[in-house]
Amino acid sequence: MNFQRSTTITSTVTRIPEAEYVNPFVLKLDLDDPWERRKTYLMTLLVLPIRVVLMGLCLLVAWAFASIGLYGLTEKERRSVPIAGWRREMRELTAVAMRMVYFFGSFHRIRVNGVCASPREAPIVVVGPHYSLFDGIVVAYCGPSTVVAKSKAADLPIIGKIIDITQPIYVCREDPNSRHITRHLIIERVISKEDWPQILIFPEGTCSNGHAVVQFKPGAFGPGLPVQPVAIRYPNRTNTVSWTWEGPGVPVLLWRTLTALHTGLEINFLPVYYPNEQERNDAKLYALNVRNYIAQSLGIPGTEHGYNDCKLMNYMIAIGMPYFAWSHDIAKMRRWLGLADGKREQELVEQYAPFTDRNAFVTLEEFAERLNVSVDNDSTRILFKIFNKDKDSAGVIDFRQYLLLALFLSTLGKPKLDLMKLLFKLYSEERDLIGSDGLYQAVKHLASITPAECNRLFAEADTSQRGVISFEQFERTINSHAVLNELQELNEPKPYAAPQPQSAPQTS
Repeated sequence: MNFQRSTTITSTVTRIPEAEYVNPFVLKLDLDDPWERRKTYLMTLLVLPIRVVLMGLCLLVAWAFASIGLYGLTEKERRSVPIAGWRREMRELTAVAMRMVYFFGSFHRIRVNGVCASPREAPIVVVGPHYSLFDGIVVAYCGPSTVVAKSKAADLPIIGKIIDITQPIYVCREDPNSRHITRHLIIERVISKEDWPQILIFPEGTCSNGHAVVQFKPGAFGPGLPVQPVAIRYPNRTNTVSWTWEGPGVPVLLWRTLTALHTGLEINFLPVYYPNEQERNDAKLYALNVRNYIAQSLGIPGTEHGYNDCKLMNYMIAIGMPYFAWSHDIAKMRRWLGLADGKREQELVEQYAPFTDRNAFVTLEEFAERLNVSVDNDSTRILFKIFNKDKDSAGVIDFRQYLLLALFLSTLGKPKLDLMKLLFKLYSEERDLIGSDGLYQAVKHLASITPAECNRLFAEADTSQRGVISFEQFERTINSHAVLNELQELNEPKPYAAPQPQSAPQTS
């Protein structure tokens, strides 16, 4: 069955009701239920060891088949000529062995709907939403297909050979030209008359909790050729598979998945998507429409969250900034409320500083009043909920935490010293005067400094030994310290820095 669009979905800004708002980068996975806790611990003792052994054996068998299939091929031949004959049979056997790895890993209920199209009909397969490394099983159900993978994956023991047998397109994210090179290699493969397998891509470029489909990167859609969308879903009561920016890491996810009785997975091969002329000429529009098509097939929303947010989240993690997984949401709600320039928050710092427990904790009504926005606005309520520990509109939030994130986001691209001036006031103890603890709170996100080093810096600046210093005293003191160089840097992610999230996935 083919799919030909007669109309085009256009990109518009949509206000999302509070009850429907989704952050795809957050996952909570607890063992609060007593029965679930007992079952998990029992499975850990009795079943997990057996599963690990069986999975390990299947993985070794897959590695053996892959090694045989690649034997005698040079690196250049692996990259430039599609394998054929008995080598292709070894690739098929590798895929079968990998299916068994998943079977012994609790994936007993994999349901496949639809049919995988031929490489001639759809040379590229795009899969979403991207949950985690578990999604790799889709490769085995697509022929197996070629994947786009990080170049470092080739050096992984055992797994490297298994990836190599698919003849992947390797991408080096540290290379600033990587995106263009990868796009060129994809186009070279899909227009080739050689018998290459389909190229499978997770176009989101990062993982999510599966509650929404994030923005697609346009690389897979640049050639303007038909693609086959594949919508996947894990229909389990507890989500143990999503590797998100805020949530459990790989060890916990593996443990919880391998100790589950069953882990269900649905692989839905949707009809081949044939781009219209407008989409062929606009890869971003093409990517948006396919993203929306996959989201609609699953009955979940598409979202503005995307891979570009990962750069900012990596940066926020590196400098110890809280609420990094909510940076996109905070920025968007503030933009919708007309607060993006940060002027209102700067006025509030001047008005309310110094902050104490008496004036720092605010209700939703007080929060809206201070920001001069409507309390009934969904954006106001969503923004408040982000900073509320219970993630609801009741109770209170620490207004200082909101101001920290608002000032940080509104000074992106400016010298860190500009943000330091604002934080100096935010954490002041007296009007425009700050203590040693407040100084560390202000500077710790902007420079590499320990509490002890900060205390020494404070003591040097506090020539009158009053216990508080002004910004002018601080500025004079740092002229002879290395911290000045860091504060003169721009408040922004470093270009082409390798992503290093706490628990976030880095998949192609």
